[in-house]
Amino acid sequence: MVHWRATAAEVTGALVSALGVDLDPRGNVRANTADYQTSLPKVFSAGDMRRGQSLVVWAIREGRLCARAIDQFLMGTTNLPR
Repeated sequence: MVHWRATAAEVTGALVSALGVDLDPRGNVRANTADYQTSLPKVFSAGDMRRGQSLVVWAIREGRLCARAIDQFLMGTTNLPR
C-alpha cells in the first residue's frame, strides 16, 4: 500500500487555486494591508501567504493585524491592539 502525503506547499497551492484569489507578480496571495482582504470577499491573507517567505516577526505582526481586521469585519468594532 502506497501512502501519499502532500506537502504544505501543495496543499496551499491547491487551496489558493480552488479559491481563485488574485496573486501578485511573485505568486503570493494579493491582499491589501488596510484590512488584509483578498480579491475574494470574506477571505483574508497575511504573513508568508501574502508577502512570501520572510522573517517570522513580520508574519507574527501581520497575523495580529489581520486578526484585528477580521474582528473589525465580523463584530463591527475591535479591542485588539494594533
